[in-house]
Amino acid sequence: MSAISRSKLTCAACARRKVKCSKTVPCTNCIRRGQQQTCGIDEPQRDTASPIRSSSSREQELAYLKRRVAQLEDASGQQSPTDTFQSTQPASSPSNMRTQQPMEANKDAASGRDAATVLEFLAWGRTKDPDCHTVASLEPTEEITPQSGATVLDDLSQLSVLQLLLPSPHQVRQLVDYHTECLLWYHGSYFAPTFEAQLRIFLDQHGGIIRNSSVNLQWTALLFAVLTASLTCAPDVRVRSWGFGEPEQETLSRRWFQAIIACLTRADYTSNLSILSCQAIAAATTSAHLLGFSTTQSIHLATAVRIAQSLGIHRLSPDPNGIIVEKEIGRRVWCQLCCQDWFSIPFSESYLVNPMYSTSASPSNCHDEDMVALDPNIPTITSYSRFLREIAAIMPQLQDGLITCNTPYTRYEKVLHWDSVLRSLATRERPLFMTNGPLDPNWPIWISWARHALAITSSHKIIMIHRSFLQDSFENTAFAFTRRTCLAASKTIIKEYKCLIAENGPTLWIHQAFAVAASITLCLDIFYRDSHDSQTIEHRALIQDVLQILHSLRNSTIATRGSKLLEALLAYTSRVVVSQRQKKHSRDGAPVARFDVSNLIREFYESSGTEKQSGLVNDSTFPPLSDDPPPTYDPSESEHIPIDFSQSHCHIPFPPGANSFDDLLYLANFDFANM
Repeated sequence: MSAISRSKLTCAACARRKVKCSKTVPCTNCIRRGQQQTCGIDEPQRDTASPIRSSSSREQELAYLKRRVAQLEDASGQQSPTDTFQSTQPASSPSNMRTQQPMEANKDAASGRDAATVLEFLAWGRTKDPDCHTVASLEPTEEITPQSGATVLDDLSQLSVLQLLLPSPHQVRQLVDYHTECLLWYHGSYFAPTFEAQLRIFLDQHGGIIRNSSVNLQWTALLFAVLTASLTCAPDVRVRSWGFGEPEQETLSRRWFQAIIACLTRADYTSNLSILSCQAIAAATTSAHLLGFSTTQSIHLATAVRIAQSLGIHRLSPDPNGIIVEKEIGRRVWCQLCCQDWFSIPFSESYLVNPMYSTSASPSNCHDEDMVALDPNIPTITSYSRFLREIAAIMPQLQDGLITCNTPYTRYEKVLHWDSVLRSLATRERPLFMTNGPLDPNWPIWISWARHALAITSSHKIIMIHRSFLQDSFENTAFAFTRRTCLAASKTIIKEYKCLIAENGPTLWIHQAFAVAASITLCLDIFYRDSHDSQTIEHRALIQDVLQILHSLRNSTIATRGSKLLEALLAYTSRVVVSQRQKKHSRDGAPVARFDVSNLIREFYESSGTEKQSGLVNDSTFPPLSDDPPPTYDPSESEHIPIDFSQSHCHIPFPPGANSFDDLLYLANFDFANM
């Protein structure tokens, strides 16, 4: 019997799941799943790579979810959460009960201590708390139903549709030139001469046709990553000069990002391993967070790490007989993957790249034109990435140290040690052109931007080092150093961000994300101060400055979510200070009330849901798919700190367990427009 005749005897559900079918209607599998009525033999099916699901599949899934919700509601009405827990666990002995209580207390304490990181993660559209489970991703889904107006143009798995996304060859070159000149220094994920030569072949010899059999779809993914970053990060004036209006910029930037994934999927990149996929994913980080694809990007970064390790990119030794371009490209990509992995440790409490087994040398400090190794104090396209990797390498060592400690005393010793290491690195070991000084006209245009980026990133990492003690620092004088340090670092971030706005350079996601994180830290400090305190007034003014900038930004989900969260934080602190904190003080005059992160998150979810229902938040017109300085510290704030980073319709459900600082950061990234 031919394969064709066999396939016709298999029901559609079994064919879709790729399981053995009894070849009867209804089949045994559908009977077992309770889907007898939908069992049937389909006609020749459309391409399974298409992201568009059939309406019947969606209806089946919805029906299942409704049944499951009804079951859970019935269960909750019959027994309390405590009863439920006890009924599903074996009988506990007295010793077991004594063990469980400290564990739960430790979990609650840890969540409170980590409040700042939770808040920051909310700004990224992600959640850290393991108790926060959702049925679906909070990012835009890749599936479009016919009811949402989906057309053939929404199916990016089709090469003909991907082809329609490419602008004119002239515009492609403009976007690539801008990326090479103004953005490549930030991530260094591709070798400009090689990529530009490949682009010429693609445009001149292959006519820019993606469907050409000689065109590598993984390279096409890299091309879309480069185009997306340029269109997303370039100043509005520059984008308009290329001929892209604001509506088209918003549409294309998101479609191009999704085209990256579509190309990689079509190329079966997890089986056909290539460094091109690693380059595309690493370069996509530049735009992913701004466009609201933080969770998607984190998953693909993990995949890229595994692909790179399979290719041996993590074990590239220095070249004894000069720099070999292919190996240098590998070292640059691996450097970026390491940075992204290690900088995410404060949010995931884990990492994929173990420095012990990562033996690849850092990228060479060389110009792409001659590949001659230069002094580290001479700026090259790899300078920023090289130094950023040194900062990132601190994070896994800090995590390993903290995880082995059993008391707050020893944990804080680790924090103070790595705080000192980062300060030394950021002040005495950074390249001279990254320090405060006059700009050489012969230097690349991005040097000033890199100085600001380094100050912002270094300051943010100081906060991340202290994050587990930040909440306690507002109440326990033993951690006063942490409070002073994080406040000073937060002020540096905001002042640097304000200076960047006047320079009309590219918009990097770290600018907005870390400014939101700094503002969250200042909001927490306001809660523990008198409303008429001079520091309270200063901090509110700085937060308002950040809000003003965020409100002016378009095409950025970090700005949208971050501004909503900061406004909610300011309103919450004002209300609590007036109604509660001025009434209850301890004997030494310090307020006894604690910052209730859980209550704040709950109110934020509920108010956002009300906003949506009342039409205060516009529905997204885009169909759903799917990391430093001129100002200085105030002496009173930086006392005893031996470093100066400065240079001259639907209800949103409250997730159970969202009670830590990490989830507040997550809130700032929640895209209510796509609910």
